[in-house]
Formats: sequence, structure tokens, C-alpha cells
Amino acid sequence: MRKEEALRGIPQISRIVEKFRGRFSEELVKAVAREVAERFRREIKEGKRETAEGIYEEVERKLLERSRTSLRRVINATGVVINTNLGRAPLSEEVARFILEIATGYSNLEFELSRGERGSRNVHVEGYLKELTGAESALVVNNNAGAVFLVLNTLAKGKEVVVSRGELVEIGGSFRIPDIMRASGANLVEVGTTNRTRISDYEGAVNENTALLMKVHRSNFYMKGFVESVSLEDLVDLGRRKGIPVYYDAGSGLITDLHRIGLKAEEHSFGESIRKGVDLVSGSGDKLLGGPQAGIIIGKKDLIDRMRKNPLMRVLRVDKMTLAGLEMTLRVYLEGRFEDIPVIRMITEREEVLRRKARRLRRRLKGVKGLEVKILREISKPGGGSLPELDLPTYCVSLKHRSMSAEKLATRLREGDPPVIVRISKEAVLLDMRTVGEDEIKPLSQAILKALV
Repeated sequence: MRKEEALRGIPQISRIVEKFRGRFSEELVKAVAREVAERFRREIKEGKRETAEGIYEEVERKLLERSRTSLRRVINATGVVINTNLGRAPLSEEVARFILEIATGYSNLEFELSRGERGSRNVHVEGYLKELTGAESALVVNNNAGAVFLVLNTLAKGKEVVVSRGELVEIGGSFRIPDIMRASGANLVEVGTTNRTRISDYEGAVNENTALLMKVHRSNFYMKGFVESVSLEDLVDLGRRKGIPVYYDAGSGLITDLHRIGLKAEEHSFGESIRKGVDLVSGSGDKLLGGPQAGIIIGKKDLIDRMRKNPLMRVLRVDKMTLAGLEMTLRVYLEGRFEDIPVIRMITEREEVLRRKARRLRRRLKGVKGLEVKILREISKPGGGSLPELDLPTYCVSLKHRSMSAEKLATRLREGDPPVIVRISKEAVLLDMRTVGEDEIKPLSQAILKALV
């Protein structure tokens, strides 16, 4: 008898639709209502539920869940600026507006306006890259893994590529440089040991089948102690003597020298590598460059012309939105407005600015019952395999709640709206101000208050 009463308590679909009319589409409400009602009916029959109480709340929860897109904007409070899991480089509003302008209409993507003929989509960024780096030519593909693959497949398929064993790294998502190299059809020749490689190791491996001498940015790690590696200058000198092109996979895509943006770290920019005589350089568009995801290849014109003719260019080519984002990002660099690149601005943010943001957030959380709020001086990282040796002094807001563990609070923040991604240290939630924008302080504080309810 109790089951029958409980089943009668399940409202008709039309009543549920009426309750949510105007908030959600009728078709969505009907679909969710049927799904929830059927689940309640089944659970009542199985004895897992005694009443239909809470059905409207469950329908609303499911409607909110279903009406959200899968891809959502989050607040990055981890302090990792180039955070691969969180989309790497955020674009500036200026760049985003230009992408919107190009994406919402027609454009001269592959059309030469001056001659009224079909053109090349690469022309929209090639001139910028040549001017910024001093390279003879440039090419853009979908990402740097694609760039590495294209270089090796075009210039070294069926031939040998000499590379240091200490540079055969694994990058994000378990992708390994050796795997990409082998998949390209090139024969990998490892030289040296894990910690020490000399120019004599390269020279000893060169033969009539050697197509490239390659150097790879180590990305997420660095080595200290009893180590030795071959400089770009020495590798270029060997390449010139042997008549073999030198290729540098720069990884992080640094377009300008670090001293120009006030950073002291060892990282070869695209331009510096070209000035040292490297024949080909590739890197990512969405790391230190601070643009959209892309693989950038610069270097000698004859080598890049060969890549243009590779059928894989059709597979690896970028779309109009990527080109729009990259063109405007490069334009900002040409104008010397480094502070307008969000990645550069965050990496170089002054400590007093970070401390001021931390104080603003602490004030918004003042007096919250059971919550201990402190400001701590910590260290953050550039991320994305860029500048692995560089420590960035930062300021964090530390949260400890009397009745909620740090893990539970972090989970609630992550599952909130907007989602907030944090780090945990010493049983406290840390909110790193380096990656929190001025305009995110208010929504961040609101998200924290909701998570504590």
C-alpha cells in the first residue's frame, strides 16, 4: 500500500513541464522529467525510495546539468600560468574580438584581394613571423607535435636523424618525442648518455644517410650535476662542416628574448635560434607565445618550401579562427605591447600586484564563520613545459575550514559554478593570485561562499 501511495505521488509530466515553463525549453523538460520520473518509479518499486519527495528538485538539478555546455570557463587558482589541462594560454580580449570578427563572416582566408585569385592561408602570418624572428620563411600547422612530424616526414623519411639520448622526452598526455619521430618515417639515432652528450657523439653518428641533426627542448624537466649537453652553436658548426641541416624543436614557442620582458632564465627564442644559424626551428603557439594552439615552423626557405608540398600539409593545416588568433597575437608582439599578452603579463606580474589581489579576496571572506583565511608568500611556475627552472614568487590566499577538509572544499569548488581549480598544501586550499584576474576576485569569493554552504 505504501508503494502505491508513493507511486501516485509522482507528478504527471505536464505538471513538471508547467513548473519549469519559461526557464528551460519544453522538449528538454519533457525528456528530463520522463527520465527522473522513471527512475523514481523504479526505485520506489525496488524499495530504495519510500516517497516521491524531492522529484522537482532532482528535475531542476538535471536540467541545470543538461543545459550546461561540456566545455566551460573555469577560474584557474593553481598559479600554473600555461596550464595544459585548463586550456594553456588564455587569449586577450583584443585577440578574441578579432577571432569573432573573422569567425562570424566571410574572409579572405585563401583569396588574394589585390589580384582576385586564390591564395595561401599561410600568408596571413608568415610575414609577421619572418619580421619577428629574422627567418627566411615560416609555416604554421595545427600544433608542435604536428610540426615535428611534418619536418621529419618531409626531410628525413627513410633516413637518419641524430638526437641526444638525454633529450628524448615525454610530453603531456604520454606522448613521447621518440614515438612521434618514428611514426614520421625517420630513423632515430640516439647518441650520448642520459646525462652527458658531447659534440663528438653527434659527429661519430654522422654518415651518408644522415638527414638532420636535431636538438629538443627538454620541456618539463632539467638536469643538474654531472651533466653535459651540446650547444646550438656547436651543433650548427657541425652541420655546416658536414652539410647537414640542424633542426631545433624549441617546444615552448618563445617569440621574443626573455630580457625584453624582464625575465632572467635560459630559453632560446625563435629569433635567437635563427641568429645562431639553426636551419629550422619549431614551437607551440599556445605556450610562451601566448596565442592559440598551433605549431610554428621557421627557417630556411628551401627547406620550408619542401614542407609546403608535402600532402600532409592538408592534414595538418590550421583553420581561419586559429590564423586570426595567431595573426593578432603576433601583431601585438610587433607593436611591442608585451603586457597585452595574458601569459606574459601573468608570468611577469609584480609581487605587489599579487599581494593586493590577495588582500582584496581576504577582505571579501572576512568574518565567514569557521573559515580561517591567511595570505601566504609561495612559489608558482610558468607551466606547459616552459622555463622549468624558473620559480615565480607569488601570493596565495590559504583557506582552512573548521568542519570541512581541504580535499572536500577543493571538490566543492571544482564542481561549483563557475568551477574553481585550486591546489592543496599542508591541509589547506591555496588560491594563487598569479592566475586569478582582477575581474575574477568577486566571482571567486562568491564561489567560495557557495562551496561552504
